[in-house]
Amino acid sequence: MPAVFRTHATEGTAQPTGLVFYAVMELDDEEANIEALVTAARDGALPALAVALIPALIASRGVLRPVRELRHAAHSMGRGRLDTRIHAKGSDELADLARTFNESAAELERSVTELRNAEARARRFASDVSHELRTPLAGMLAVTEVLDEDAGSLDSDTARAVRLISAETGKLAVLVEDLMEISRFDARAAELHTDEVDAADCVRKTLQHRHWTDPAQVVPYFEEGVRARLDPRRFDVVVANLVGNALRHGAAPVTVSVYAEGDELVTEVADRGPGIHPDVLPHVFDRFYKADRARTRSAGSGLGLAITLENVRLHGGTVRAANGPAGGAVFTVRMPR
Repeated sequence: MPAVFRTHATEGTAQPTGLVFYAVMELDDEEANIEALVTAARDGALPALAVALIPALIASRGVLRPVRELRHAAHSMGRGRLDTRIHAKGSDELADLARTFNESAAELERSVTELRNAEARARRFASDVSHELRTPLAGMLAVTEVLDEDAGSLDSDTARAVRLISAETGKLAVLVEDLMEISRFDARAAELHTDEVDAADCVRKTLQHRHWTDPAQVVPYFEEGVRARLDPRRFDVVVANLVGNALRHGAAPVTVSVYAEGDELVTEVADRGPGIHPDVLPHVFDRFYKADRARTRSAGSGLGLAITLENVRLHGGTVRAANGPAGGAVFTVRMPR
């Protein structure tokens, strides 16, 4: 502490003297106490902590291991391995959870197996029925063709009935052929027979074979000289289904565009109809899907767009349905060249 003094001349202001006083005290006792505390902590608390930590680690391992197994099992189930099970032991809550998981997994596996078997039986049934119907239908088609030729000589009611039978038999034949085609896709039996072709020529032949050459009905926009490696028969089915669908459910004129975009062949079919309702867009490629549930009869089999999707996928391509900016539905097919 510095020493100061005051005089009357300084009016009470303290003046330094230059002297500083120090108080010196012994801290041996405090130092000894601190060292004792440190020693006690080192010799007592740390070993006790280590002793307590080992059982804690063992206990936490026993708790976390079932949780990790449950997480791995859940991931495995998510990847489709429905036979995944957890080794459950003990009687605590985690063991009960593991047993519940195993029971749920077993029930899910049984349900999925039953669904897969039912789906396989349904596919076999459709395929078998289609094959069995094909032969009698061929005879029926031959007979209806003859009846159609003679319908003009019959009375009006009989002629109308003959033409109705002929039309319905034709629809049934188309349905059978489409069912057989979709059955081949389901059985992974569909094969590609590719060849390098002129894309514009292929689409032009498709339109000509189906007599879609009227400019008021179909307007083609072809980029000439575009070569692509594809299956001509399946590509013909894709184009025919899209154009036929546009003519049935859209409005003329239907534009068909074929052009190259990088390494892709792009085929676009657009109509001038009302377009596709947003609720219907996600389902347009579903089998037998009808936007209007009250419409039980249609000119198609209900499988055309589903077959189109499968054929495009077989080529490694994509098909997308959308509404054009000016209205109407637009189907865009992209296939690698």
